[in-house]
Amino acid sequence: MKAAADIDKSVKKRLWATKRLFSSLFVLYALQAGKSRETMYSIVLESRYWWCYVFRIRSRLVEFKPTPFWRCCSEYPLKLADLAATLRLHNFSVVESATKWFIITESADGMIFGATQDRPNMLQRADNVSSTPTKLFEFKQPILCIFISSSNRIFVATKGMVYLSKNGGSHFDPVLQLSDGNSTVWHNHGIDETPRGLVIGEYGNIIDTSRRWNFWKSVAYLYWSHDDGENWHRVDYLVRNGAKHVHLVKYSRRFARLLVTDGDKRKRSYWVSLIDQMKPRDFKEARFDSFAWGGGHSAFAETENATLLGTDYRIAPNSIICVRSSEDSTARMLSRPYRHSPVLNMLCMKYRAGTITFAYLEGGLCGWCQNALIYSDDDGDSWYRLIEFDEYVQFYIANAQQGTNRSLVLSFKNTKLGENRTFIVSAI
Repeated sequence: MKAAADIDKSVKKRLWATKRLFSSLFVLYALQAGKSRETMYSIVLESRYWWCYVFRIRSRLVEFKPTPFWRCCSEYPLKLADLAATLRLHNFSVVESATKWFIITESADGMIFGATQDRPNMLQRADNVSSTPTKLFEFKQPILCIFISSSNRIFVATKGMVYLSKNGGSHFDPVLQLSDGNSTVWHNHGIDETPRGLVIGEYGNIIDTSRRWNFWKSVAYLYWSHDDGENWHRVDYLVRNGAKHVHLVKYSRRFARLLVTDGDKRKRSYWVSLIDQMKPRDFKEARFDSFAWGGGHSAFAETENATLLGTDYRIAPNSIICVRSSEDSTARMLSRPYRHSPVLNMLCMKYRAGTITFAYLEGGLCGWCQNALIYSDDDGDSWYRLIEFDEYVQFYIANAQQGTNRSLVLSFKNTKLGENRTFIVSAI
């Protein structure tokens, strides 16, 4: 027994030393990459978390309801029956899709446009998420984003380029060349439509080899179009202010404003009212990020009663922000073991009793940060764990927030076993 205890202490010491080494290396990397502001911000957030945790200020923390959730281990193939049994306890059903979707967008009439894991360059169309798709158009590079405007024009983004189809996807023309051939538009994050036109935010992690310090190339350009995507105008305000890339451009129908967030280094967020007048003064007056709310948000969802945002700090506690009105808002930090897991995506699913909001938490840079899929059925007041998985298993939300989205489509990858599958989750 004593020998086992000594071994356990030795393992814990090595693990603690590894964590300290990782933290030190990340700080050095952060300073070189121009992330000094983000590093200081992370220290403040860490202190704030422990203050709330030690003094049990529960209103500032996301505490999950004590309900069963399914743990996925990368050492074994996924057993659909076990997953279905756990999800049934939460009043969800799950089926495996014969089509291995990894990215889809639903049109206003319920038609599905997407790309599959085995044919990432091919845009395909299906009557619904369960039906067999038909091939429409093949691009030279993998499809990374799909968006459908209110006039049923289809936009597809690959690396470096945005394409437009006016005939339902049978033919595409390039309409916007991005600032770098390796940048793109983030699916469900980087393109949206407002009453005054379309907006695109450019995203990319591109190293500038000509610079030793602050070496990320800035691609944080915004593009807007008032003629349904025929012509685009570029806004460089975020680039001139040192932003790395754009996380979100999402139109809030509750507040009738456009949410714009930039990622890394500065991590700032803005509510923009007029997209065709995005001048420096408009951005300065529209900032709303803070220590409590975070900045550079990487997830957005909106129900009838609340607007939800998520943060993406890699070595600091992450938060889910619930905005009910201009006077009523709360920011709650994720509790362990998810506090260092960025909230990378959110999606609202409609069902007969209302709206369910799903959030995808990515473990990030460290193996001890858990990956999870969580959900709320009361506009963000309460949260439940649904699926938890280790660093070798990835669950991606394939849907974009368009159409009615009565099902959640999950693209599953077990990188250790080479297992690729797609699942459709629906409310019972």
